[in-house]
Amino acid sequence: MSLPQILKTRKAVEEEIEQKGESDVVLDRLLVVLDTLLAENEVIYDLSASFDALLKANDDYAKRYYMQSLNLCFLESYQLFVGDEGDEYGLLSKIEELTRQRNQTGCQLIVGHIINDIQAFREEYTDRELRNITRHYDEPIKMYEKQQDLRDIDFFAKGASQLMAICMEVRVVSSFLLTLLTPVKKEPKYVASPSKKSISKIVNDAIFKAFKKKDVKKELQRVLEKGQSSLDECYRLYKICFSAISFLIERDCQIQEGFQKLESLLRLRMEALFLRNDVACSIWGYLNASSDLERSQNLRHIYITKQAALTHIYGYNEKARGRSLWARIKEIEESGSEKLKTAEVEKSLEELTGNLAEDRSNSNVFAHYRHQQNFYIPARLEAFNKMQHHKELFDALKLFNVCKDIEGYTVGLLCCIHEGQRQKTKQQHDEWVGMIDNLAAKFGNDEKANETLKPMRELTNIVFGNDTKAN
Repeated sequence: MSLPQILKTRKAVEEEIEQKGESDVVLDRLLVVLDTLLAENEVIYDLSASFDALLKANDDYAKRYYMQSLNLCFLESYQLFVGDEGDEYGLLSKIEELTRQRNQTGCQLIVGHIINDIQAFREEYTDRELRNITRHYDEPIKMYEKQQDLRDIDFFAKGASQLMAICMEVRVVSSFLLTLLTPVKKEPKYVASPSKKSISKIVNDAIFKAFKKKDVKKELQRVLEKGQSSLDECYRLYKICFSAISFLIERDCQIQEGFQKLESLLRLRMEALFLRNDVACSIWGYLNASSDLERSQNLRHIYITKQAALTHIYGYNEKARGRSLWARIKEIEESGSEKLKTAEVEKSLEELTGNLAEDRSNSNVFAHYRHQQNFYIPARLEAFNKMQHHKELFDALKLFNVCKDIEGYTVGLLCCIHEGQRQKTKQQHDEWVGMIDNLAAKFGNDEKANETLKPMRELTNIVFGNDTKAN
């Protein structure tokens, strides 16, 4: 049975259940089988889109982005089919119960084996901690350190291949059960009519080609090629700063306020880099897709990333806005003698977050296959058909430019490059150098102390610039 036929049949079954107003054993069983067919179909498409993008990626950051996407798919698939212990809403748990009720002993044994295979798959190929920090930006150091383990493309290739094989087994069992629950008749060949969907596909193809002709992909690629190295350098400076603070605490020395402020700014910059790079990856994946179906899956990545990024940057309501990344940047800006040109960016953020609170329900539909008894795949497919590709792309590109501006602000805040702060910068530089010289004199030939002070000097020159002394 084709995907459109499954959706059409499922809708008819739901309507009949609703009309009856009470539970119907046959219809309930049929709905479970149709949901399982939809589920394995969607998992395969999701896997294919993410793995195709992973193979096409030629920079480290994009590869890690799509490894995270595959890990997310691996875990969501496990939750979809089986779920954690005591989860009675797993689709295969329902199928196993159905085969038991119909005395299909052989089929029940096969389903039991598939469930065991999925549980073994979860143990070998899924990382729940990685899933929990994917598309969350409030722990940039932990996120960076976790991503460093993502190096083995073969591992994800084997995982994707194994999960696809499991899905094919699920399809065989579900198709067999469907023949038991429905009258045997020759299915009419499905022919797509010149419907709204067909027109929508033509429009989406035209939009895709128009974006491909522009230099958007080249710009994204330039950003992504530097994405990982920028994070590496930022993390290196953070570790120096963290070591310096730890060293001062260990030696009962007064912690220079500048080091604490610098540590916070480096974390802030890493958050901004993750946001910018993730948005770039999601758009890049769409522009590199090979088919309309792949583009739809990548549009889902764009939507999820956009929602997560905007929630973190600006917040979906006043309470969330007060602890957002933007609030922290504005707080630092307002405490300085010079103002950053943030008005235009703030206007863009207000426009992009206009419907964010209302759109949060769609985020769950796009991020998860199911949650407890809520089966999201039919709603997801319906949302795909309603999404306007051009609007999502323009919003994503607008957000990408906002993220670039925010990342630029963090550079400005870190490097103190504004002309109005020149004199203050020299004064801070002299204070830091004096503090380090005093510590060096205090600890004399202490080898451990000198090893810590050496990168602190390097950090001072990076932050304030080597030309500060000449000013």
